[in-house]
This record gives sequence, C-alpha cells and structure tokens, in this order.
Amino acid sequence: MVDSKRFYPGENDEFRKYPPAPEADVLFVPPDIQEFRLANGLRILLAERHDMPIVATQIVADRGIDLQSGPGIATLTAAMLFAGTASHSALALSDELEALGAIYHSWADLDGMGVSGKCLQNQFSDLFALLADIVRNPSFDATEFESERSNRRSSIAAQGDDPEALLDNALAERLYPPGHPFHAPLKGDDETIRAAKPADLAALHRQAFRPAHVTVTIAGDIDHDSAMRLVEKNFGSWTGEPLAPKVFPAAPILVHREDRFLLIDRPDASQSNVLVGCLAIARHNPDFDAVMVLNTLLGGQFSSRLNMNLREKHAYTYGAYSLVEARILPGPWTAGAAVTTPATAAAIREIFVEIERLRNELVPEAELQNAKTNLIRKLPARFETAAGMAQSLSSLAVLQLPLDVFATRQSRVARVTADDVHRVANLYLRPEALCIFVVGDAALIREELEKLHLGQVEVRSALAQME
Repeated sequence: MVDSKRFYPGENDEFRKYPPAPEADVLFVPPDIQEFRLANGLRILLAERHDMPIVATQIVADRGIDLQSGPGIATLTAAMLFAGTASHSALALSDELEALGAIYHSWADLDGMGVSGKCLQNQFSDLFALLADIVRNPSFDATEFESERSNRRSSIAAQGDDPEALLDNALAERLYPPGHPFHAPLKGDDETIRAAKPADLAALHRQAFRPAHVTVTIAGDIDHDSAMRLVEKNFGSWTGEPLAPKVFPAAPILVHREDRFLLIDRPDASQSNVLVGCLAIARHNPDFDAVMVLNTLLGGQFSSRLNMNLREKHAYTYGAYSLVEARILPGPWTAGAAVTTPATAAAIREIFVEIERLRNELVPEAELQNAKTNLIRKLPARFETAAGMAQSLSSLAVLQLPLDVFATRQSRVARVTADDVHRVANLYLRPEALCIFVVGDAALIREELEKLHLGQVEVRSALAQME
C-alpha cells in the first residue's frame, strides 16, 4: 500500500516552515583560449572542454553588411549558405547534416556573417568538412534562390503587423543617416529583394569570405593538434587578398530635434509598443562596463527601475526593459515596453523620469552592488555549453576584443562606482538626444502624446513604414 503522506506531505510538515536555502554562486572559470593562424591569414580560436563528447564551431567573417549592394543582401546571402554547394545539392547537404545529428545555422548581422554547427565529437570532422565546403563553395542555386527570395518578401510584408519589427526599423532609420549600412532594415526592403539576383549574393560572398577576414572558433572535446590538422586540411589551400578597412559614414550623436517623435499608426491595436532610444557606444569604448551597470540598473534586470515603475508600481505593462547594443561601431541604447493603450503617454513620461533620476542622483550602494552582482553572475552561463563557448569566441573576433576580456570582466565590473554610473548617465542618456517611437492606435493616443511636449508627433501608417 502506498504511503500517501510520503508523496503528499501534510501542511504541518517541518520543511514547509522555511524557504529553501540559496545555492552557492557558480564559480566562473574563464576558458583557456588558444589562438593560432594558418599561413593564409585565417585565424583560429580554440577552447578545449573535455567533460562532454561534443564539439561546436563557428566560422565567422568580420565583413558583410558593409559590402552589400543593397539592403538585405547580406542576410539573404547568409540564408542561402545552406542551400547547396558546388558538390552538394540543398537536399543532399541537408541529408548529410541530418545523418551526423548536427545542429547548424547561418546568419548575418551588423558586425559580420557566418555559419555554426555542433555535433558529437566522433562526427565533428565530417561536420567541419561540410561547413568548410559551405563557406568556400556555396552554389547560390537559382531555384533555391527563388524559394528563399519568396520567403523573404513574405517576411518583409509581414513586418507591417509586427510592432517590434516596426520599432527596430524606425530606430535604425532615425539614428543612422542615409547611406549608412545600419540605416536600412537587416531583412532589406521589397524593392531590393525583388531585384536581387544570385550573382549579387555570389559577389558579396566572394568579398566577405576571405582568409584574412575569417575566424574559425572551436570549442569542446577536441585537442589542439586535432583541431589544427582539421582546419589546415579544410582551409589551408584557401586563398584571397585582404580587403581595405571598413569605411562607414559617421552616425552623429543626436542633439535636440523636432523630428524625433514618431507614431506608427495601427488602428484598433490592442496595446501600444513604446521605444525610447539614442545612439550610444561601441563595444571597445572604455565606458562599456559602466554603461552596462547603468543599463542593468535602468532596465536590464527584473528588479530594474523601469520594471519596478512601469510594471510593479503603475501596472502599465507585464515588463519593461532597456538594452545596450554595443557593436564594432556605436550601437543604440533603447528602453521600452508594451503598455496598455490608455497608459501610453504616462509610460513614456515615467521612462524619462527614471532616466532623470539616474542623471541627477547617485545610485545607493546596495542597489549598485545588486546590479554588478547580476552582471557577474551572468558570465558562467555564456560558457555552459560548447556552442555558447564557440559563439563567445566569435564575438571576440568580430568585435576585435582582447582574448582576456572575459577573464577580466568580473574585476572590471567590480570597480564601477556610483560616480561612474552618474557620469555615463549624463554623458550618454541625454533627454534631448532621445528619439521616441510608438506603435499604436493614433486616434486614441495622439492627443496625449502631444501633451508630453517632447517634440512634434509625426504620424505614419504601419503599412507606409514598410514601403
């Protein structure tokens, strides 16, 4: 007979009287990163980890979006990399990768483009050979291209119903000048994608993927000699001259401007999506750690000031956030939330209130320590898996960071003071430089938005935003 009390303890059992004790902090042990190069200039970053029979890799180029002939060509090129090579059709390539039990994908972002894959250690040499073939010899098959182009055009059209996409695209348009690669949506626009040809993708690929601009990261159950032999075998004969350095038009830090308030009208929208943002810092900026602490305090954790204000105090939203996108070039800082329609203007007002508090008052020591502890405790999670390690190593390559940046992160964050937070808040979060974006029902919220006196409210249709 089953003892029900054993499985369903009574309400008076002793264990119910006390909360569970917190677990000890996970000790962060930075990876030992080995670096070497092939004769052709290709860079390899290796982190050995032998506790699991898994190996992950990323093959990443530090060029891409800066070379595209039009918006969206870089991401379209990346999407086509697994659509066949000179020796493998798309179907054959998919079958081989599936037979290896591999997990894989390709991407292009504002800093670079590449492919990744992971599998069991005993299958890794075969997986790496396939990934090398994909990087060196993509076919950009015309039939596969038409299918991918059709999917991309449908995806672009669907952005008109996606508030987050509308906000992201509007932010890029406002913060970066025309002609800057960051100005246009990563997915591109329908006009460019409709006119694109496989030759455009092949041309971008030939420029971006050259040995001197590619880093291979490998993490997991593989030793130095085995990794070196594998990379040499698959990339040793690869040739290509380095490109001239990237040249981007300047993206100036904004000053007060009348066109900084954009309302994207979605009639009958069930809520308003709010975003406030400005141009912030590049990843190599010496203020990076202080800015990250500032962002954590403002909206980078659940107990942040924005979340406690907009969610807990006023019940405007299920969650508010802020985010710093520090890239190889200065990226945006944003704060936002999805809020109830009647609270749209009030939510924007409270975002500015919290920014001003950080600019005008020193952060209490206990709150500062909590934010710094949050950042430090996130470090181990980046290296929990072989794939996470390979991705972290790739970020060192595309962002041109020193190899000890993770090892020194904890001590750098620990040194951030309340005065540092106050200084960077005043330097980077200037209210007059902030652009405001709202996706919502203009008929219901425009009048209240204008009463904020944050500039003339420009109204644009959600459909027009995607044209």
